[in-house]
Amino acid sequence: MTRPRSAARGLVVRDDELLAIQYRTDGEDWYVAPGGGQQRGESLAETVRREVYEETGYEVAVGSLAYVRDFVPSTHYEDRDDDGHQVDHFFWCERVGDEPDDPTERDSVQVGVRWLPLDERRGGPVLPRPAR
Repeated sequence: MTRPRSAARGLVVRDDELLAIQYRTDGEDWYVAPGGGQQRGESLAETVRREVYEETGYEVAVGSLAYVRDFVPSTHYEDRDDDGHQVDHFFWCERVGDEPDDPTERDSVQVGVRWLPLDERRGGPVLPRPAR
């Protein structure tokens, strides 16, 4: 098994909505909090700021750590037999401005950015599942 990848994600709440990245694979939509891999020499807070901005266009102030998720894809998905392993650090964040810039970097399967009503998260395709 390879070394775990360290990642950080932002939990950005506006009124009763959560900022989420919308992905589409095999015709199915699903959502995750914006974030991604930590670069060498970068703090987790710097990772959150950079990734949220790249994926959503929002600048954020990073607050406290909300929770940590130890994620091994092969234990969650039948079709994944790789040795991937990621440790996600989720941080509470606040928007610095009201209007976002255009996202600067999107993942290949990212199709949008949405504000999801918090009550919609309980039954919808939002990952990680323990956050519901």
